[in-house]
Amino acid sequence: MQVALSEIETFMCDYGAHHSLVIYPYMPLIIFDFDNCLAPGNSVGEDILLPLFDVIESDKSNDLTPSMRQEMRLDFWRKPLDYIVEKYKFSEHSKSASYAYFSQLSIAHPIEGYEDTHLVNAFEEVKLLVTSGFQKFQHSKIRQLGVEGAFEDIYYDDPGNPPRKGKAFYFDIIAKKYNTAPSEVWVIGDSEESEISAGNSLGMKTVQILRPGVKKSPKAQFHVSSLQEFLSLVQMS
Repeated sequence: MQVALSEIETFMCDYGAHHSLVIYPYMPLIIFDFDNCLAPGNSVGEDILLPLFDVIESDKSNDLTPSMRQEMRLDFWRKPLDYIVEKYKFSEHSKSASYAYFSQLSIAHPIEGYEDTHLVNAFEEVKLLVTSGFQKFQHSKIRQLGVEGAFEDIYYDDPGNPPRKGKAFYFDIIAKKYNTAPSEVWVIGDSEESEISAGNSLGMKTVQILRPGVKKSPKAQFHVSSLQEFLSLVQMS
């Protein structure tokens, strides 16, 4: 569902107070996701979350079976924290500990993307990045991957800054800021529930990139297995 214009105007006024806000002439756009699109979710190294897992799994108020614990650990590399907290019914202690842990988390070492991540620079269209996650952590990953300069702007759908607006909110802002019809906006990412759903709700062209472990979604309009395939798709359109 498209966000009310009044909400968008409020956000853009606030955004403009901290950034140089310019309304651009019409131009085609590409909105990229980050995790499991440009870099694997666990590219930072899985050990980084072990202290948090110890807290959650030792909390006797959490009713987690061994199989649930294993699934939960996987979800931390592919789902946002608020989704995980709700799915596994974390106790207040585990919820607070999780939010506190992620709010201070960042990385200071380079991370590796996919073999084709460098192709993000080959797209001539205006490129934006919209990522879900705690801003400090996400920004450090983007910086350490070395792709920050590829994007005109970066937006963070941060669960640590409630109320969380959702990606459709930011997609709508982007289309209006760049004076581009939704039908001329490409959205690429891995998640059916996140960017694919958000793009579809606004009438944008949605592309699911089928990175290893990503389940193919019938809701995406297009499917690609690499950025090279996506580049060809955009050039042919």
